[in-house]
Amino acid sequence: MSMENDVPILEEIPDAVGFPYTVMPTGWFQVGWSHELKAGDVRALKYFKQQQVMYRGEDGQAVVMSAFCAHFGAHLAHGGRVEGCNIVCPYHGWTWGPDGRNIMAPSEGKASEARRRIKRYPTVETCGIIWVWHDALNRDPLWPAPKEERGGDKKYLPINEHTAYGWTNVTAQPQYVTENLVDIDHFIYVHKNTFISPQRSESDYPELDLDGPIAYVKAKPPRATAEAHGVGAMVVRVPEFPGKPWRFPAIVFSNTTPIDNEKSDMFGCVLVEQDMNAEGCEGDAPVGGALKRVEEQKLQQQADFEIWANMVYMRRPAYGRFEGKYFLKMRRWAEQFYPEAQAGAKAG
Repeated sequence: MSMENDVPILEEIPDAVGFPYTVMPTGWFQVGWSHELKAGDVRALKYFKQQQVMYRGEDGQAVVMSAFCAHFGAHLAHGGRVEGCNIVCPYHGWTWGPDGRNIMAPSEGKASEARRRIKRYPTVETCGIIWVWHDALNRDPLWPAPKEERGGDKKYLPINEHTAYGWTNVTAQPQYVTENLVDIDHFIYVHKNTFISPQRSESDYPELDLDGPIAYVKAKPPRATAEAHGVGAMVVRVPEFPGKPWRFPAIVFSNTTPIDNEKSDMFGCVLVEQDMNAEGCEGDAPVGGALKRVEEQKLQQQADFEIWANMVYMRRPAYGRFEGKYFLKMRRWAEQFYPEAQAGAKAG
């Protein structure tokens, strides 16, 4: 072994590098925006190492299913059409209901008697976001999708092209984003946070509540608090901070949906009230402080991309003082979303 002062180099540490899971994680994941999917629209998706079709029926419900017709395998998003609440295959006209069951086989004049159906993904819409439930074991949802935050006394601007944004094919695992919640140093060096001293104290780390599938991360004011709903959805609550007019209070979504073991699509949106003191405040597009809040969140969400695209995932990091305690807690919490980790724990 090549060492200096008995300190190993990275290549000499077994299992130090590489993301530990290959199965796609369990949880709620964003697959689209409500305002972009109109009644009758059909979309092709590719997530969780699978292909899906998404459409909106005439009843207004968003439906996500496996992409391929269970008759002869045509891709339903390429030439398929919506008929009522159902989707019609472009190849032989077989019609499938939103539950994945055949409604009509035209050549037979009735529903097919073949015992086939298409996999359906449980789908929910809240806050202008289309969520699907994914689980490699095909279990029903184990917890609710992130709740609707609009309504009440807050008059948030609509979620539309002015307040929602996203990126495709980002080199990242969803878990990278949740681990960022306890990565205090990266807030300074990547996100240019000025509320944290570069010299670390344990009081800089947030309080963690990791008892269930939703992680509650409470940082010291004026920093934001956050909720990680599994590894795919993050809700950040930015408080009001007097003296900084750009720091408009808001609820920020940062969502990461895996395409495969290397790439993910990332989505973000900001629930913010209009700046009524700025010119153009009568419109639906954010202006003034509200616009600065949206622009800041969009900028910050993509700040890590270049690092993620060129780094290796450290399974056994050289933790600094204090941080190992918090990273290990988050990583142990995240294990519950990977069936292979759970199976390994049972076997052991």
